[in-house]
Amino acid sequence: MPMYYTPKVLLRQVPNGLLRDYFVDQRKQLLDIPWGRLRETDVEPVHDAILGLPEADRREIGGHFRAVAEMAKREFTPWLIHVAREQGIDLVTSFRRRSCAYERAFWTFLKHPETFEEARTLAHWERLPRRSMERRTGLPAMEPDITPEVLEQFGNLMADYYQTHQGRGDHCRIEHFLRSGHIDFFFAYPADYADVLIGYEDGGNFARRQWKPAFEVILGYDRLVGSLELYAEGAQDVRDELAAIFTRTVLKLDFELPRAAKPPYNLQLLLQPGFQFPTAPGDSLLWFKMRAIRVKKPASADQIHFDVGSGNSRRDVHDLIDEALNQMNLPRERLAVTQATFQAGFETGRKRPKSVTFTITHPAGCTLRDSDDELTLRRYLREWHIAS
Repeated sequence: MPMYYTPKVLLRQVPNGLLRDYFVDQRKQLLDIPWGRLRETDVEPVHDAILGLPEADRREIGGHFRAVAEMAKREFTPWLIHVAREQGIDLVTSFRRRSCAYERAFWTFLKHPETFEEARTLAHWERLPRRSMERRTGLPAMEPDITPEVLEQFGNLMADYYQTHQGRGDHCRIEHFLRSGHIDFFFAYPADYADVLIGYEDGGNFARRQWKPAFEVILGYDRLVGSLELYAEGAQDVRDELAAIFTRTVLKLDFELPRAAKPPYNLQLLLQPGFQFPTAPGDSLLWFKMRAIRVKKPASADQIHFDVGSGNSRRDVHDLIDEALNQMNLPRERLAVTQATFQAGFETGRKRPKSVTFTITHPAGCTLRDSDDELTLRRYLREWHIAS
């Protein structure tokens, strides 16, 4: 079952020794807590002491705790290990002694903060909605111009574009960081439409404030292979124009950047009898099945559709395929899979699991969107080698 963030959840999951390192050694706070006599998961004294701190400290601690909670997921542990390895740090040995994802994330946050922040940034990139992201290829392999003057110019041009076309973007800050020595990430924060927030100021004063939040545009340029990955919400022409601004400003090039074709799904694997869909308990995925499959006969436009129905049925679609192929005297290997429909059941904490149904159509169509459960399914499609 998924673990939802609250301060008490984090305090129960992180060992007292690490909490003491954070509060006493790093922050010089909660010095009166009897850490040596405190039982694990006895969180009330620590929680009450946090509530007694000044508001600015509570806000900072809350930000740290939320960052750790974001990374305290099984799928993000490999990111921590991978980023650390690139920095010459071995986390594998240390992680073997850690009891859970919360402990691994909190320990990395304390001992290797730069590794933690870079892995967190990459995890954020991985969770971005795929429908608003695309890849461009055909650029020369070169070192981009990342001087402060160019980054400021890039931000100004992006702001101009959004002001002209969408009536927002009065300001735009660009932040750059280099990953793995060859991938340049550009995080742009254009100003969004003005909004009004009603809430409490630091002193407890109830106030109504107008402000302009920022939204995200992210670009990742690989200087070794000359490719650009771009995330921006909106229609296709938005990403076209932002890619053009990037190439003109940062790369000093003036040509139209072609879009990379979407990688096809490997649906032929699904014809293998006994093909398995292994899952991990931490993802709360109770069951997963191929509900239907559509195949094309050789040298023919005829297609055959097999469907075992919805729900956690034990019926295997391969049984239907075998029955039909035996009647037609047609071997499996001569069929081409053109579409497959899948169904998954997720634990919700209630009696009835949450059902997610989606369809993949050859070569590159998929109806999955970007909820947390659907992102989990996208990851599994890659692990099962159905998606690249």
